[in-house]
Amino acid sequence: MEEFRRWAPNMTVICVTLAIQVYVLRQLLRRAPQWRRQAWAGFAFATAWMAVAVPYLISHRTQGLSSAAISYLVAGSLFWVLVMTSAAVWLKIAQPVLFDPRRRHLLALAAPAAAAPLVSAGFGVIVARQGPRVTEISLPFQGLPKDLHGLRIAQLTDIHYGPFLNQIDLRRAVDIANELRPHLTVLTGDLITRRGDDLEGCLQVLKALRSDAGVFGCHGNHEYYAGTLDLTTRLGARAGLRFLRGESALLRFGAANLQLAGHDYEKMGSRYLPGLEAMVRPDAFNLLLQHNPDVFPRASSAGFQAILSGHTHGGQINVEILEENVNVARFFTPYVKVRYEIEGRQLYVSSGLGTVGVPIRLGAPPEVTLIKLCGA
Repeated sequence: MEEFRRWAPNMTVICVTLAIQVYVLRQLLRRAPQWRRQAWAGFAFATAWMAVAVPYLISHRTQGLSSAAISYLVAGSLFWVLVMTSAAVWLKIAQPVLFDPRRRHLLALAAPAAAAPLVSAGFGVIVARQGPRVTEISLPFQGLPKDLHGLRIAQLTDIHYGPFLNQIDLRRAVDIANELRPHLTVLTGDLITRRGDDLEGCLQVLKALRSDAGVFGCHGNHEYYAGTLDLTTRLGARAGLRFLRGESALLRFGAANLQLAGHDYEKMGSRYLPGLEAMVRPDAFNLLLQHNPDVFPRASSAGFQAILSGHTHGGQINVEILEENVNVARFFTPYVKVRYEIEGRQLYVSSGLGTVGVPIRLGAPPEVTLIKLCGA
């Protein structure tokens, strides 16, 4: 089932793209025969491009290509979807008047609608490259120990270190996190995207993170996909970053105990977090780091007061309609971005720093999160 979840969206993108290409080609051949040569050339190029991309998009395993090459291959393929979509929209709107000189003025109305996907994509690239903003969130809890009131936790997640988030970008995020002077700093998964990404380079930048109680983390699905769970744990320990894998650490702030637990990424729809109750400490405030926010009901019932997650990128391409977030992530989990509550238990889902697929963010700008605990 997990393998199906991984390749089904990619196959869907491929099929939709090919269908749109066929539509565009047919319309050009029917409506603009003078463009026949250009239409066939474009179709042949696009089909060849997709043929190169298919092996990776289906299996996530492309031999002989660097990680950066794969990133650009995937991004280029998805941008081509936008190009074909724009062409299809323009042809659909413009075809009744394309060859009628008396109605050419209506083409001016078709152009903005057709260009909208590409304009939005360009804006999304700019947003993704602008660097992270600081998102401050207060999580209120009944009976919070006095010495935990005002505790500041800096969270970085979904870094996806690589061509679209490089060393300079990550250093900027680390500097921002340190300037917040947190009592605790946490990393909630997806340091890289795929096998071959510069994991060591990423950890070398992250080792500069500072907080009173240290830096802790959990692993995300991309560490799992890349097969780097153990390697990330070992290299992280050398860099002073402790990744919690089904274990916990007891932290003391004044007279208060904070039980910090972490768990590797849990697959969507699996039997979440077996044996989780054993990591709950009754005389402490219990905080769980888990990449997948869909575990929230399970973690809440186990006794954790707070859960910090990422994974969704805030939808990455997100449209807010009537105060509802509309994005692809909503098909997989109801917990997409910001704060959620179940009977006084709190979940915060950070939009994170990086991107997957295309280097675009719309309605979900990159963020460094500052969580503040407070009494209800």
